[in-house]
Amino acid sequence: MSDESEKEIEDTFITKLGAKYPFVKAKGCNDKFKVTGFPTVVMIGPDGIIKHNDNPAPTEAAIEELLKGVSFGPKLPDGPQYAPLRQMWDKRDYGKLRDWLDKTLAQPTVDAALKDVCEAQKAELEKRAEAAKARVATLGAGPDFVAASDGIEKIAKAWKGFPAADAAKAELARFAADAAIKKELTAGRALQKLLASFDTSREQEVKKLVVELPKFAKKYENTYAAKQATEMADHWREKL
Repeated sequence: MSDESEKEIEDTFITKLGAKYPFVKAKGCNDKFKVTGFPTVVMIGPDGIIKHNDNPAPTEAAIEELLKGVSFGPKLPDGPQYAPLRQMWDKRDYGKLRDWLDKTLAQPTVDAALKDVCEAQKAELEKRAEAAKARVATLGAGPDFVAASDGIEKIAKAWKGFPAADAAKAELARFAADAAIKKELTAGRALQKLLASFDTSREQEVKKLVVELPKFAKKYENTYAAKQATEMADHWREKL
């Protein structure tokens, strides 16, 4: 993935380096994924938060640890009768999925094969619902309350009608009432805005950002965002 021009992507990676894997041109991906150079390996956890952003790639141990939090749904058999299930899983419409499964299982004449599939799907849904609730607590512990807030809001929306959504709403209310967390959120959003104002794929822009990051860290000292800014400045300074 790159936001370079198509010609540059083709000349550099395909023609010169002979890359055989597909490329995606995505405007703004450098800022979104905090790319500091090419190549940069980004690993995103099952909670949607970036867990690794650098080169070389993350270790196998780190990948295995993240995979522990991934819940794969049971494979669905072929057949049009399972199309609603596929669609609801794809859309993460968990409330409708729960209701559909309960309604189907309540039918006295339900086919034995369909019943088995629905019971397995319901068990998987319940497993994911519990994992989502536990994830709220993990995210709520910080220290990156901006990422935590974004992740918890997604859980509240996706798991509406489930205990996970109730836990998410309670945690967001706690964030709004806690002065220290509100300070962290303000600093974190400010850091996002600062990073978005620079094109980190260009060396001159990175040099300017390296000057601004220490100023940011001083302004928002004693926050997690300030710590991030300092680490980013050191990281990019080494690459210049």
